[in-house]
Amino acid sequence: MKRILFVLMFLFVAAFSNAQVFNTSGILKSGEAAIGFEPSMLVNGGTNEFLMFFHAGVGIGNNLDLGAKIGAFGDETYYGGDVEFGISRNLSLSAGMHHFYDFGFDGTANVTVPLASGTSLITGLDMDINFGDETTIPLWVPIGIRVSIGNGWSLIMEAEIELTDEAYHYFGIGMAYGF
Repeated sequence: MKRILFVLMFLFVAAFSNAQVFNTSGILKSGEAAIGFEPSMLVNGGTNEFLMFFHAGVGIGNNLDLGAKIGAFGDETYYGGDVEFGISRNLSLSAGMHHFYDFGFDGTANVTVPLASGTSLITGLDMDINFGDETTIPLWVPIGIRVSIGNGWSLIMEAEIELTDEAYHYFGIGMAYGF
């Protein structure tokens, strides 16, 4: 019970990011916040792992927001946080840290391409530096679709396609709410 309360408190009290509330380039304005959930599947060499990710974010101004993500109910719990810098309306860079089996650093370039009213293509490049028994540098290409469905809600479907042997495929679909 204490662990669940800690997770909920962490999600709603700490400062969090919109870019890693899924892989979009959107930056939250100062005082804005977002939360989200995303059932996901990791595919690594024929082995599947299911996780439920909880995302949240808060804007801190000057094209900058902070974020955190927790992936629960899998073989290992994912804990991560990042800071995201808005370069332009459709491009952002984020850097952060995580623990998922091993401790690591994250770096992501997020690109959002508007397709139709309220619908965007999401892509970019995602890289980790993981420090386990040996240091690995997995790389991914994220690709997804974000559909605004009204009243602050968005449906986000995304995949991360592995580019290196150290990476894994990732598939998720979830909802995000901005306020």
